Amino acid sequence: MHLLEVEDLRVTFGTGDQRVPAVAGVSLTVDAGETLALVGESGSGKTVTSLSLLGLNPPAPAGTTTGQIRYRGRELTSLSRGDWRRVRGAEIAMVFQDPGAALNPLLTIGTQVGDAVRAHETVSKAGARKRVLEALDLARLPRPEEMLGRYPHQLSGGMRQRAAIALAIAARPKLLIADEPTTALDVAVQAEILAMLDSLRRDLGMALLLITHDLGVVAGHA
Repeated sequence: MHLLEVEDLRVTFGTGDQRVPAVAGVSLTVDAGETLALVGESGSGKTVTSLSLLGLNPPAPAGTTTGQIRYRGRELTSLSRGDWRRVRGAEIAMVFQDPGAALNPLLTIGTQVGDAVRAHETVSKAGARKRVLEALDLARLPRPEEMLGRYPHQLSGGMRQRAAIALAIAARPKLLIADEPTTALDVAVQAEILAMLDSLRRDLGMALLLITHDLGVVAGHA
């Protein structure tokens, strides 16, 4: 059984004569420990596809999502809002192209990553702190203890992306979606982030769905 199976996924936005197809018949499978690249030009529906896997597309009447999305054999498209919340982060997590979309500017990095752990697990304050430090270390943030009290605006672009990755892996998901995770970074930092994602996939036993338009990235990592 595949970790993730998507069959004939179709997403449409709008109603009546204003209906616009965003995804038209995507099918894919991802196995445990595998890196699968989803490739396409800007506007081709890559991000909408990934948001579908987390139940984050607008509901009717603003949008319509059809097809099948099975995670470990379980159909996800019919989940309630509460069930989706239990899936997001704990089973499937996402690293966004812009870390600003994932990080709250009003909260410290330690608080945000800690909240991600406590949202899915019952842990003590000391246990949560330990898990936060582990996540920051896995994301290769320097001086994790110091990073606990930092705010997103105090970090460089590359460090913000690492913090966003720490947030995504805090609850140890089995599938990580990385949506153009290196677009806004310089070439050297891009290579470091991609190498880190490869390492996390191996060390944590995750599957990685890598969304990109860069065929060089695909050739080297998927």
